[in-house]
Amino acid sequence: MLGAAVAALLAAGAGVWAMAGDDGERPAAASKPSGTPNTNQTGQHANTLPPGTTSGRHGDSGGPGEARRPGEARVLFRKPAPRALKSGAELPGFWAMDGYVVKPVQDRVIAYDDHGGRKWTVKLGKAVCAVPETPTGGKLVIAYGGRGKDGCGRLALIDLDKGAKLWDRPAPAAGAPGSDHLGMGLAQSGDLAGLSWYGGSAVIRVGDGRRVSPGALDRGCAVDGFAGGRSLLRAYSCDDGSAGLQRINTHTGAVSWTYPVRKGYKVSTIFSTAPVVVALADARHKSGGILALSDRGKRRSALELGKRSYQPECGLDLFGTKLGGCRGIAVSPDTFYLPTELTLSGNGVPTSEIHAFDLRTGKRKWAAKVPGRMLFPLRADGGNLIAYEEPTAGAAGSVVSIGAGGGRPKTLLRLPSTTRDEEAGLASATRIYRNGVFYLASDRFAGSGAAEEMIMAFCS
Repeated sequence: MLGAAVAALLAAGAGVWAMAGDDGERPAAASKPSGTPNTNQTGQHANTLPPGTTSGRHGDSGGPGEARRPGEARVLFRKPAPRALKSGAELPGFWAMDGYVVKPVQDRVIAYDDHGGRKWTVKLGKAVCAVPETPTGGKLVIAYGGRGKDGCGRLALIDLDKGAKLWDRPAPAAGAPGSDHLGMGLAQSGDLAGLSWYGGSAVIRVGDGRRVSPGALDRGCAVDGFAGGRSLLRAYSCDDGSAGLQRINTHTGAVSWTYPVRKGYKVSTIFSTAPVVVALADARHKSGGILALSDRGKRRSALELGKRSYQPECGLDLFGTKLGGCRGIAVSPDTFYLPTELTLSGNGVPTSEIHAFDLRTGKRKWAAKVPGRMLFPLRADGGNLIAYEEPTAGAAGSVVSIGAGGGRPKTLLRLPSTTRDEEAGLASATRIYRNGVFYLASDRFAGSGAAEEMIMAFCS
């Protein structure tokens, strides 16, 4: 049954879904698919490459004899995928720190400085299999391989500032015999981390990895998943068709509030934890719309999606345990930014738009579009929005800024044409624009034998 489910999902595409319009009641449909050497606490020399990893490429070299064109960004550094990944693999996680970035690479967590040099390495027993989206206080709980072949049963706390492993322990008991934490989802906020897997869930302290109890759910109810960041949210559903969303106090571990979802629906996606923005769906995956909640867990608004289909990048979630971490969206205290799917405009040119929704009223404030490209939000920047234009068949991508009233995007960084093919070849990537540097970090590798990029960094 599991094999058939995996095959069906892979045939449908890698987990990028369109949010339905028509007041949120149409079904969701699948869319198109340098550094100074040092030694850390593991005793691993920081410039020792893991098996199958090649050294990074620096500067503007996109290929032999190729040069950067006027107005194009400079390649700060590039890191290729490990050669050992011959059959494809998931390498989740990427975080931009002050002066360096951190990336899990198979059974290691590696920091690279802004020139691509190795800063530190922390070695683990098996490959990293689950990570939260954001660290807290420079510390990050990660999950890596357990006893079973496909398990994810061990946890470690990594100090991203020092490059040190602070503790390492088994994940809380899986519950179902032989499950070994399949489909592990991880969310972190403050001193708490929420874990959800096929058949079980737990909340632990970041500081020591010990389990804490926010309080038992009613009989017949189970946790669906968590989302973290500025707060920790827990979604649950029950056998009688009821469901809800809870905020967990990251200082006390107790439930701060519970929002009951209307009967027949449950929380399917948590876009943001502060402000709270969630999507609902029924048992047949029919959309129940997108809701904004207040800090006290009261309904703030329902977004008026209309009949447009939207395309946030929420990834493949076979077991339904990873509710947070969608990309291609952005949020500010009063605005939610959502990309539409690529559709043909009146002149026959494929066009994507970003719609800005007022979280106080649910109404659309403005729209911005780019002919011929997909346009994805990256982050809110004051009253403006930073977004990414995907590459086309003949042009590289760009980082753009969109004003508070929408309109035509203004180019901040035009990526070089020499790396267009590598940019377009990233199957799934984290995108971060910070302090004038744009990072693309892949977390899924095809393993087809062709060269694949793991990290690409660009600057003006």
